[in-house]
Amino acid sequence: MCLLKQSVIRTVRIASLICVEMVVALSAAVFAQQTPPQQTNATGLIGQISNAFSAGQLIHQITLSGNAIWHAGGQDDSGPVTLTATMTGEFQMTLQLSRGQKLETQTGTGTGAACSWTGSDGKAHNIDLGNCLKPAVWFLPAISLQPSMLSSSVVAADLGQGVIGSDSTPYRHLNTQLQLTGLPAATIDSMEKRSTTDIGLDPTTMLPAVLEYKVHPDNGASIPISIEAHYSNYQDVNGVQIPFLIQRSINNSLQLEITVTSAEFN
Repeated sequence: MCLLKQSVIRTVRIASLICVEMVVALSAAVFAQQTPPQQTNATGLIGQISNAFSAGQLIHQITLSGNAIWHAGGQDDSGPVTLTATMTGEFQMTLQLSRGQKLETQTGTGTGAACSWTGSDGKAHNIDLGNCLKPAVWFLPAISLQPSMLSSSVVAADLGQGVIGSDSTPYRHLNTQLQLTGLPAATIDSMEKRSTTDIGLDPTTMLPAVLEYKVHPDNGASIPISIEAHYSNYQDVNGVQIPFLIQRSINNSLQLEITVTSAEFN
């Protein structure tokens, strides 16, 4: 009887030890999954992007021309497109589609930015300020990442290798966010979070391959909408690397495809 009791006790102890080991192992796995990627200063990384983009040559403004396909509700539309971007983050996209012209515009930067879009009906619509606070021009982020012109309000972090948005390809991960002042604390916290962009760099060329960020509806509703832009077919235009294919998706659904045919800059 005593031998039986001792055997049972040993069995219970062994089972308890196994359970404890499993809990420790599972806790370690969960902790590893929850531990954020290591952040390091991105000054060196931004310098590499600038060198890859223009060999360090300061680019003040770029105008891209080409053709676009607009995907909406299963009814594609197409036509010429012109995109203009400045080193300070201002931009305009003009789409001359068969069903009418579409415009997207941003003037100013930071809390002084103003954004609008105009549909094929010709009516202009103001965009919620929180959607204007992105540190990078969506169709050409490299022009916004020139070290000598980078705003002191932009906080950038090198997050090492990582996955950006819906793309499973590992990229060099650059995270950017605006640091705002002069507003109520709650507003600053909300706006800074909404200014966040994640840029995936090709680890070989150090050129932007994907940009991911969130926007909200123009009425200010707290409904995050995922925007992803992908860049490929980079070509050298007088010493500047330009993506000749730009694709933009909304909530993982392709919205816009741009095939660039020419680029001018000064």
